[in-house]
Amino acid sequence: MSCDLTDPAIQEAYEEIISGQDTNWLILGYHDTRDKISLYSKGTGGLDELRNNLREEVLYGFLRIENRFVLLTYVSEAVSGVRRARALVHGRAVGALFKAHQIQINASTPNDLTEANVRNRLKLGEPTERPNSPPGPKRSQTLPSTPPAGSPVQSQVPVSPISPKPDSGSDEALESERRAAEDAERLAREKGERDAVAQRKVAEQVAREAAQRRALEEAERKKQEAAEQERREKAASEAKAKAELDRKNREEAERKRNEELRNRFAELEKSGKVTLSGYITVQGGGVYFWKRRFFELRGKTLYLFRDETDKLPISKLELDGQVTGVTDAQSEVLILNSFKVDFRSSEPYYFFSDDKKNKELIVAAIGRYAK
Repeated sequence: MSCDLTDPAIQEAYEEIISGQDTNWLILGYHDTRDKISLYSKGTGGLDELRNNLREEVLYGFLRIENRFVLLTYVSEAVSGVRRARALVHGRAVGALFKAHQIQINASTPNDLTEANVRNRLKLGEPTERPNSPPGPKRSQTLPSTPPAGSPVQSQVPVSPISPKPDSGSDEALESERRAAEDAERLAREKGERDAVAQRKVAEQVAREAAQRRALEEAERKKQEAAEQERREKAASEAKAKAELDRKNREEAERKRNEELRNRFAELEKSGKVTLSGYITVQGGGVYFWKRRFFELRGKTLYLFRDETDKLPISKLELDGQVTGVTDAQSEVLILNSFKVDFRSSEPYYFFSDDKKNKELIVAAIGRYAK
């Protein structure tokens, strides 16, 4: 999660700030990139001007206040969690570049960057003395005057009163108070121990109940997962059965359609008429280019013409006893409605029709001879 800080304008603005020039702040940002950080703006108006240039995104700032330097990481509250995590990593790289900073401040709104807050973080409070305050009255330094000769001098030494010796009644009272204090302390200790035991029992009961609740939740979760798994397996089985039924229905419909076409082609063949005709594109017979041809299927022979006006065919393909297979060729030649006809004594021929319906007709007609 590295970042790109190679923008030369960043170092230039940084040098201006730490060298004491008029520039005293800068802001860096991403310019809609992921990891490339560039200089957004700089100025001479201090913290207020920097704050007015903040945007609702991830930004990095550098500020000089009274020859002290602040590194700022600004992450708007609208920024996503992923970008917040990236900002923490990239912020370290920015801090390594701006080595002169004494403090680092993380902020999410401009209100986090008040003058008082920043100055307090920099330990730049207001001066303790106010120069315009009037001086206070001076304290008198005059020593007390010496009393005149012959005047009585009072002793300044305090005299302690003589304490009476306590009697035996006082000793018994003190001993009674001491025992009462010890009993009170013992009772308090015992009460504390009972309370601790009671709290431990309550905690153990809560833990047991929590464990039972988790066990019930886990059992319920497994039950639901098993039911969901059963539902998915049932749905998959039903879908598979439906797909198999659809496939069989399609195959049956295809079989019936081909059988009808074969019967119709067989009747036309007996009558000696053209069984099928139209345009088709062909490749084969030693020619490896696609050629569009007009074809006629008469009897057991496929005739190919340059166009429908030609009287004589340019080639003909005997089908009866020669065709060994008719298969779809789309995956081989990557052309829609294509098919391949394999011959017993020659290379295969590839064909593709103008639409699916004509392809099915031709395949059904030629497929009658596949053996």
